[in-house]
Amino acid sequence: MMRTIAAAGVLGLAATVAFAVPASAEGGLEQSNGDGYGISVKVTIGGKDASVVSSVGGGGISVPPSCWWESYNPDIGGNDARTPDGFKKFYDESIPMLSGHAAAGRLAMPSFQEVERVMAAAKNGEKISWYTLRRRDPDVDCIKSGFTKSGGSYMGTEIGIGFAAFVDGNVPEPYVDPEELATALWDAAEQGLAVPAIDRNPKVARNGGATVVNVPTWFWVTNPVQSLADDGVIDLVATAGGTRVELKANSSGVDFTSPRGTSSCTATQAQTKGPSCAITFDKASAGWPVTASIGWSGNWTGPNGTGGALPQIFRTSTVNVPVVEIQVPNR
Repeated sequence: MMRTIAAAGVLGLAATVAFAVPASAEGGLEQSNGDGYGISVKVTIGGKDASVVSSVGGGGISVPPSCWWESYNPDIGGNDARTPDGFKKFYDESIPMLSGHAAAGRLAMPSFQEVERVMAAAKNGEKISWYTLRRRDPDVDCIKSGFTKSGGSYMGTEIGIGFAAFVDGNVPEPYVDPEELATALWDAAEQGLAVPAIDRNPKVARNGGATVVNVPTWFWVTNPVQSLADDGVIDLVATAGGTRVELKANSSGVDFTSPRGTSSCTATQAQTKGPSCAITFDKASAGWPVTASIGWSGNWTGPNGTGGALPQIFRTSTVNVPVVEIQVPNR
């Protein structure tokens, strides 16, 4: 009975290369909250504008890995298949049964030569153990990413080798999809970007801080570090496991718009108390709405030629500007 179940387990691995994730896992993985068990890999954020996302989760985010190696014993008969000797026993008992409809399971097994190599290494004193391949869902391709090797094709489906031996302490980092890492980083940057805070000149004190009809009103942003990443450029780098991505985005500057006019200026101009960002109001009002808008767009790049465009981000804020007419007495 033990051999039949063990062989069926190998076939299941070959077909889906997926198991339920246990309560604990190795390789720097974290236990998720509440809804069963999940895994995540800590993301390290760097680059010139890492402070943009430093307020999000204390500057740390996590992403789910796509593929990872786990210390898991596939043999339910009391034999520990994680050890070199135990795996050899598991291998010798399973291989004869992996034929016919179960042939895919054979492709998921390591080669006889690899099993023998591990046995020899253990006899020479290497502390080495066998690990089982896991993947987050059946659609993840751990072969394409290079995380595991192909064992061959079965009925048009390429089967990844589902077992590998590693020297203790030398298990590869989990594989994180670069696009998912870039998305998580950009989401964190989006949360870290503030709406623009606006100030203006002139402000006539005796009229409640109103500006003046037909006099250019200068506008600027008072929180450029938070809303414009200082210079209107975001440069971020993130690593998770063995995956590294770079992200670069640029703002469109700041657009100040109102029913009485529009002014567009660069990120540098928007920080200057000068005429670069000015609107002239030609009519008095208790409050003309003025909206400051900042748009962000950019690209990310990752390993092996991966990369793409980032979704656009927009930040806006609106203030009401009272406008009065000031009569100049005739002399």
